[in-house]
Amino acid sequence: MAVPGGPPSVVEGRVAAGGGGIALAALVLMLGNVLSRLLGLFREQLAAGLFGTGDAIAAFTIADNLQTLLFDLMASGALQAALIPVLAGWAAPDLATRTELRHISGALLTLVLLLVGSFALLGVVFAPWVVRGMIWFSRSPNARGTDAFDLTVDLVRIVLPAAALLSAAVVLQATLYALGRIAAPALSTALRNLAIVVAALLLAGTLGVRSMAWGTVVGAGLIVLVQLWPLRRAGALPRLNLRFRHPAILRMLALYLPVFLGLLVSSLAVVVDRGLAWGAGEQAVGAMRYATTLVQLVLGLVAAAISLAALPTLSRHFSAGDEAAYRTTLGRALALVTFLIFPAIFGLAALAWPVTDLLFGHGATGDDGVRAITIALLGYLPGTLAAAYDQVLIFAFYARLNTRTPVLIGVLAVGVYFAVALPLVAPFGMLGLVLANSAQFVAHAIVIYWLARRSFGWTGDPRLRRLIPRCAAASAVMAVAVLALWRILDAILPNEGILPETALVAIPATIGAIVYFALIARTCARELQLLRTAVTSRLGGSFRGIRR
Repeated sequence: MAVPGGPPSVVEGRVAAGGGGIALAALVLMLGNVLSRLLGLFREQLAAGLFGTGDAIAAFTIADNLQTLLFDLMASGALQAALIPVLAGWAAPDLATRTELRHISGALLTLVLLLVGSFALLGVVFAPWVVRGMIWFSRSPNARGTDAFDLTVDLVRIVLPAAALLSAAVVLQATLYALGRIAAPALSTALRNLAIVVAALLLAGTLGVRSMAWGTVVGAGLIVLVQLWPLRRAGALPRLNLRFRHPAILRMLALYLPVFLGLLVSSLAVVVDRGLAWGAGEQAVGAMRYATTLVQLVLGLVAAAISLAALPTLSRHFSAGDEAAYRTTLGRALALVTFLIFPAIFGLAALAWPVTDLLFGHGATGDDGVRAITIALLGYLPGTLAAAYDQVLIFAFYARLNTRTPVLIGVLAVGVYFAVALPLVAPFGMLGLVLANSAQFVAHAIVIYWLARRSFGWTGDPRLRRLIPRCAAASAVMAVAVLALWRILDAILPNEGILPETALVAIPATIGAIVYFALIARTCARELQLLRTAVTSRLGGSFRGIRR
């Protein structure tokens, strides 16, 4: 799950206004994001080694998804759309005048705890029925047996309170972001994954997969605690109260309503996906979980980082009415995505088996588990390519203060998922589900690109139309070279051991990167130089601002 982060347009703007630099804010946000994702990858490696891809990890995945859905619907989705923009308007620079901010955030915290806490309590009491609803779409809820079902119920009862704690953390983090205090909320996102890792290492021998559930709850509590000291220092510690009709609270609710409706539809898709996966084979849920970790890591390090850099500039150009500069910035962001995402996707496709084997093929995950994860990964990759462009285009709409259009497209894309998943799951099992997920992202990217052209007259960057086929061709050549080199090394290196497994990934990946950039330097030299100049000038100016 994505523990709350901060929208760069608001966060960076307030930090810069306080005398820091945009790049410093972006650096802290990116550091928190990378740290959390790396710990998340280690968490999944540990889970694969301890519990494999069978019933135990399937039970935890269902339970964790339930608390994530509750958290996303009731709090997380509101962070960028409603909480920070409204709270920022009440974040007075004078400590003595922050009383109203404390009352607003206190009322919001009270409301969130009452709502999410009530739903979590109901989920704990009625956990067996909630789990049956989650896996009903499998068409065979007892496919995994009563032991797996009972374990899932126990895990739901342990993990659901984490949703209330994480929701409280969102309010506290939003208050800090509104004040331009970014370190604690940005870096604390990694605490959840760290707590799960520590709990699994210490308690898996006695508690089994329940150790991960307890780690989730402890991690959520730690995120809350980390926010309290900086809030106290800033004179903005929320005061719990019942002023739910405050204009700021009503404004947040109004801003969040369309986002909530879109998330509601997306949540339905998650429920259907997990339910179908429950009955799609013993390894389906676990394999999809681990494969998702890899593609999310790629998206986080490529698309999220580029969107983070582009959104503040896009917002400023739109506010200034400079459509030419807006389109230029959007084109550069998409060009940078093109340079990076194609080799990442093609390279991961070529090395899918050795990467999966290196990261997850140890302990309880045998060859069958590695094979299932590899199949899921390959099925997700087309959608990952589309999602990288999709994320930048979504942020382009956000920069124009348009959140409704991406939400409506998301609803349409969920319909595409249903249209593909329901007929394919019976004949193809897990593969049908991951292909449906890819179809969902591809459809979303196509529609949002078409609407971007119609909505703000963006006709596409001519350089981008040249870059895409050239980067795709260079990546294809690289993938062939990488695959051939891996097969040669696989034939001559020892079959067992962490060092040979690492070499089977590291050596082809390094050679592949050299091949790709050598080809790109020859075929896209002019575009690469223009992009390098633009990025260097932006970062250089920002860091000079920090030094001052």
